[in-house]
Amino acid sequence: MTKFNLGYIGSIFEKKSFEHENLNGIRAISILSVVIFHVWVTVKPIVHSEYEFLNLFLSSLSSGVDFFFLLSGFLIYGGLRREFEKEGKIRIKDFFIKRSLRIFPAYYFALSILYLFKRIQLSKFDLNMIQDPAARIMFESIRIGLSNVWVDAFYLTDIIRVPVVYDGGWSLSIEEHFYVILPFFCVLFFFKIDFFTRIVTYLLGFAIALLNRYLISYPEANMDAVYMLYCRFDSIMFGMLVYEFYHLYPWDKLVFAYKNFITFSMILIGSILVVWMHQIDSGGAFAIVFRPTLVSIGFGILMYFSFFINGLRNFLSSKFFRPFARLGYTAYLWHIIVIPIVASKISPMILKRQDMVSVLYAFFLVIVVTFLVSWFVYLIIELPFLRLKEKLVKPVKIN
Repeated sequence: MTKFNLGYIGSIFEKKSFEHENLNGIRAISILSVVIFHVWVTVKPIVHSEYEFLNLFLSSLSSGVDFFFLLSGFLIYGGLRREFEKEGKIRIKDFFIKRSLRIFPAYYFALSILYLFKRIQLSKFDLNMIQDPAARIMFESIRIGLSNVWVDAFYLTDIIRVPVVYDGGWSLSIEEHFYVILPFFCVLFFFKIDFFTRIVTYLLGFAIALLNRYLISYPEANMDAVYMLYCRFDSIMFGMLVYEFYHLYPWDKLVFAYKNFITFSMILIGSILVVWMHQIDSGGAFAIVFRPTLVSIGFGILMYFSFFINGLRNFLSSKFFRPFARLGYTAYLWHIIVIPIVASKISPMILKRQDMVSVLYAFFLVIVVTFLVSWFVYLIIELPFLRLKEKLVKPVKIN
């Protein structure tokens, strides 16, 4: 095997000059949280930990999606802001070339495979012969979802609430709409106003999303408030706000009294918010309405300080996180497919040993299989388009 091939295969371990290493740690933690959450949702009807704090924590790891939203807001808005400040304009054509080559090939490949997988799964059963009501509902949902594949294909799962092929597509749809709107929003409005007016705009956006969630899901919990664009865009805006402070007010450049005490207090507040939001009932009305806001504030604080506090930065910049971060998008797409396949192999063990040891084994196995599958798909589908993107639109090194 040539040196080139080894370098290509091992590219997920390489350090890149245009990446923030600390954000790789956040991205890796985000995808691991989402994978563990979906495994837990799968085994939860069978296994229940005797430790309630652990049940609440595992049931709250859907917060990994909020972390992804924060990262998208920070990185995408940050790139546009730097480009505008350097050149006085945004090359919108280049922006959409980068986003398209980054997102579409991997997404449509995964969607095609999942569509075929579900069609084959459905073809093995005669719905008229299925007696179990729960099984009938499940297969009917798959049938309807296959007929709604156009909703997946056009990134409408955050607007149209129907059964679809890819159940996790709502978050990708929210991000896609963010990518479509943001450059025009910045050019026509956001980059023409001062910092104070931008802060007012952020607060207005936060209030609108929070109010929408409140109207839909309080006091009766309604999961529509979790998946709809007009209820969840605020986490992305929090990421944009973190970039504003990182860019305009870097902590290591600020000088004022009691700085160490304030640093400690802010990190403590951020940590408390994150821990608290992982110790409440994630399916309750309070969590649906307020958790996206509170977890975004808490994690946004920690993300900001991860650039400036050595201990936090060094931990998140660990080389261990780099391959998980590099495969984060592919893993998000493919873990939905991996989980039922792995579940079919290990379900006898979980049914026999209904304890957390078997659950830990399920976590480990799904993570390993997802990693390997994602690595393979990344090399044959995602990486070629990423390299084409870097040839067409040169990435900018981070100083």
